[in-house]
Amino acid sequence: MSVGLYKYDGNIFDDAKEILSENIASQRMYDKYLKPAIEQLNIYYFQDGAEIRKNNLDSVMSELEALIRWVNNNIKGDDMEYLLFRLQNIKKVILESLENDDDVLYIF
Repeated sequence: MSVGLYKYDGNIFDDAKEILSENIASQRMYDKYLKPAIEQLNIYYFQDGAEIRKNNLDSVMSELEALIRWVNNNIKGDDMEYLLFRLQNIKKVILESLENDDDVLYIF
């Protein structure tokens, strides 16, 4: 199981087709590192169950940068490398995927 970023071609609750699926972290890595970091940093947008829209992009990017700093300061070795790679990639994917004001990205 993992936590990912998703985009659909319509309302997620109405037979919408998935058009983007990008892994953020394995469930183990999310539970071990990101969940405690999210709680410690009071992250609102960048967590399981969040919806990311163009109008909250600045806050999402700020929170993502805080998570990246937290990973750099609190994790070592392969786990740090893995999470930094995934978070930097997700940052890029978010910026490229929010094309208009109606786009919604989901994290779960």
